[in-house]
Amino acid sequence: MTYATKLAVALWEEVGIEVVLLTCFCLGFSILRSQRKPIGCKKISVSENAKRQGSRPLSPENRLHRAEELLNDGKGGEALSALTGSSSSPLPGSILVALFEALRQRGNTQHLLRLPQGAITAWNGLALAQHATSRNYGAVREVHHVAQATVMTTAIGEALLKAYASCGEATAPEVLESLLELKPSEAALLMALGLCAQSQSVRMAERLAIYAKQKKGVTLPVSASLLKVYSQAKLWDKACSVHQELKNAGVIPDTATYGALIKAAVEAGRHQLAQDLFQESKNPDAMNVMSMIRAAGRAGDVPKALELLRQLELSERQIDTTTYNCALEACVAGGDRRSADTLLQQMVKVGHVDVVSYNTYIKLLLQGHLHKEVHKTLQDMRKQGIPPNVVTYNSIIKEAAARDITSAWDIAEEMQREGIQPDAYTASILGAGLRRQPSKAGLDRVLALTSQLQPDEVLVNCLLDICIRLKDRQRLRQVLLWRADLSAPSAHAFVMLIRAFGHAQQMDEAWKIWRQLLADEKVLTEDIFMSMVDACLASSDMRSLLEVFQEVRSWLPGFPRATVAFSLAVKMAMQLQQLDLALELYEETTETIILSVVTYNTLIDALVQSGALKRAMELFHDMTRRNVGPDLITFSILVKGFASAGDLETALMLLGQMRCLQIQPDSILFNTILNGCAKRQMRALTEQVLAEMENAGVAPSNFTLSILIKLYGRCGDLKAAFGVVEEYPKRFKFRLNAQVYTCLMSTCIWSGDLPMAFDVYQTMLQDGCLADGKTFDTLLMGCLKHQDARRALQVVREAAEFGVSVNPEMLESAVLMVREYGPELGQSCHPRSKK
Repeated sequence: MTYATKLAVALWEEVGIEVVLLTCFCLGFSILRSQRKPIGCKKISVSENAKRQGSRPLSPENRLHRAEELLNDGKGGEALSALTGSSSSPLPGSILVALFEALRQRGNTQHLLRLPQGAITAWNGLALAQHATSRNYGAVREVHHVAQATVMTTAIGEALLKAYASCGEATAPEVLESLLELKPSEAALLMALGLCAQSQSVRMAERLAIYAKQKKGVTLPVSASLLKVYSQAKLWDKACSVHQELKNAGVIPDTATYGALIKAAVEAGRHQLAQDLFQESKNPDAMNVMSMIRAAGRAGDVPKALELLRQLELSERQIDTTTYNCALEACVAGGDRRSADTLLQQMVKVGHVDVVSYNTYIKLLLQGHLHKEVHKTLQDMRKQGIPPNVVTYNSIIKEAAARDITSAWDIAEEMQREGIQPDAYTASILGAGLRRQPSKAGLDRVLALTSQLQPDEVLVNCLLDICIRLKDRQRLRQVLLWRADLSAPSAHAFVMLIRAFGHAQQMDEAWKIWRQLLADEKVLTEDIFMSMVDACLASSDMRSLLEVFQEVRSWLPGFPRATVAFSLAVKMAMQLQQLDLALELYEETTETIILSVVTYNTLIDALVQSGALKRAMELFHDMTRRNVGPDLITFSILVKGFASAGDLETALMLLGQMRCLQIQPDSILFNTILNGCAKRQMRALTEQVLAEMENAGVAPSNFTLSILIKLYGRCGDLKAAFGVVEEYPKRFKFRLNAQVYTCLMSTCIWSGDLPMAFDVYQTMLQDGCLADGKTFDTLLMGCLKHQDARRALQVVREAAEFGVSVNPEMLESAVLMVREYGPELGQSCHPRSKK
């Protein structure tokens, strides 16, 4: 009998009878339980029970919906019963998560607090906190609020800490401090730091690192994690500071940390530190050596890079093609073609050369515009059995596109003849060339090439930008069809898509993207906001633009370009004659952004032009209250508005306020007030303002003189009009223009002195000032008024000689008058002639 058989027999003798008895008992109990029925009752199925209750069994979705309704009504116990069948049992974690999401869609997560005590426990609360890790900042904050109001444990706090770490820089400092008071473990801190690296949450990572140091001092895991955060955020100087911190604490970095520190030093341009770290690592791996080679290349120290390669060759480590390519790249970065030629020949000799090697070398040749050498290198590649790839040709096409887009297309066609299919980057390069010289023909060529490819985000963004520049809606809509191929668009892609949909007059699609981004608060950026503003402007939709500003009102203080967006919105409102919407936008944003004086001037000017002078003054006072100082343009707009409306008192009050603010009025502003006084024939006030104008050092102009001539003409003082015409040009050194002479002629005519008007006309010609159509119209009108056919005929003839057109109606009236008085004019007139 074998040993196994003996062991089996021995076990049977010990426990066999007990096993048999236990088996029989279990079997009999199962049979009895399956056949057991209550006395006097028959078995009732679930469906029959539902019928007795008058309804069908509720689905999970319906139970959730029913629980929501009960919570909205404040019936927390009944809601819990609807979900679990009991008004006192804790919710399963999955049901709590589903209920939270259902409530959050309606903005009612606070209703979870209406559940009975004990419904939310440490276990299901942890499940909810872990679920929040995959959500946005708003959802995490709501889960945190529920946990604070119900049950908060260290485990829940750690889960929330990780969730906040994945949300980016949105986490408020006080929120973070409240979680650190729960004393999370080092493992949780390290996981949170790792998530901070992904979301580039630098400030949060720094606070977590400080907390970890306060607990256990400087440790390598925490410092390495913080180093990773700095590296992901490309804060190379801060990454280098980690080395000093480790050194002060006496902590020795491992090989991976040394590699990260060396890379940070190289990227920061601190080549001496990179060298010190390299020597300090004592036994650097190949990656560290490659970082040092790159550092030497960036510093232009090609001999140093080649020396590092030689040391690596002399060591026992095996060198691969990647290391040689790194050294070749250093030669290219340093612009050392001789060293690059020598190294490439060595690489060919030892068999460590690939297509990347040749692509790197071609980059050096293209920098020197050595196109013949590039062609020769392509032949050498084929001889080596290394055919050029799409990357090779893309670099050549890119260099050609910068010079001549036609040459770039020729190379692209050559590439296709060689059997190499273009990729999305090829099309992007050719598309980028169109930005300098946009044309629909070139765009069609790129679109035809793209239709054969799988477009990526860069290509789609490039084509959208070109279509927007060309204002080509048809092709823009064609490119927008490719957006479905973008699996996970970046923030820049969202910016281009929103702009493109706006310019394509497809605002519904732009709103879909906007709503999606607005729900995820951590991705809403100023560029996305400005793209939505641009989309609304392109579609001339002022109402939608107002809605955009309302939805990001709390974000506007952090958007420096919000003021520019507001100015653009106001300009569009003026063009669309929707001043009411511009004012509504002002009321919505006035507390969140600081408007410039230019924007205020635009609004005030629009109000003045619409006749809303009272509202314009309110805006003016609001402007001063917000410490936005009015300028000369502000006062000029208001003064012109009130003077034109005949409210000279307010206009003069504004003039006095200008002086208090030490703003020097210009001639335009003074002329505006003078014109208002002249229209109301307020001679004394006009002369007073004129004196103030001279005292302010503002010289009167031809326009000023025209105003005075009109005033004196209306007052019947022709002598005063001639007096200022005689005096002012001499005093203020300017020549009279045609407008002043014409104004003086008109004054003479209305004063009843037509001959004097013609004397002024002769003086004007003698002064070398050419008459214009207005001059001849004025004289002709005077002739008609005084029924002077001879002078009318003279005016018509001289106008014809000067080639100046006169008013057709006046000309017709003059012809009729000349015909009527024809016999009296002698042989020089032909009144019967139709001509």
